[in-house]
Amino acid sequence: MVITAIPVDSCPEAGTGTRRAGPADDREGRGDVSGPEACTAMAVRRLARRVTRLYDDALAPHGLTIGQLGLLYALRRSRGISVNALADRLDSDASTLSRLLRPLEAAGLLTVVVAPADRRQRLVLLTDAGFERRGRATPAWRAVQAEIANRLGDGRLAALRFLLDDARRHLDSPASGALP
Repeated sequence: MVITAIPVDSCPEAGTGTRRAGPADDREGRGDVSGPEACTAMAVRRLARRVTRLYDDALAPHGLTIGQLGLLYALRRSRGISVNALADRLDSDASTLSRLLRPLEAAGLLTVVVAPADRRQRLVLLTDAGFERRGRATPAWRAVQAEIANRLGDGRLAALRFLLDDARRHLDSPASGALP
């Protein structure tokens, strides 16, 4: 018999901590990592939404979301970056980036111009107003960083960062098996 630890939040009879799985769990599908309650994407999305909410709530008085602040930090005032290069830098797709750019451009926090060297390309630049807003929002961002570190503790936070970075490296590398 194989005994595995199952996080309780992925079990129907959720409580706290973990419980031991046994043979009955395998017959019922609860010990099976292929069941919907053990979906990796859903677990990552739940955590991402919770963390995003913390940042967005703190940044709301500055008129920004964490996605928008991250975009402002990816820009420079003196030199533009192409939309495609910005999407790559943010590990984003063009439609998501467009949704982030529009309100920031409308608020005057960035500008999108045609590239002089290649008129087919658009460059994104941080405006002075964007630079100032980014600076005013930074203390709120730092406060959330500190709050998350306080809630998780140094060890958990370091482990989380390691696992996130390591998982990304593994998922970015060529797959060892073909997906269906």
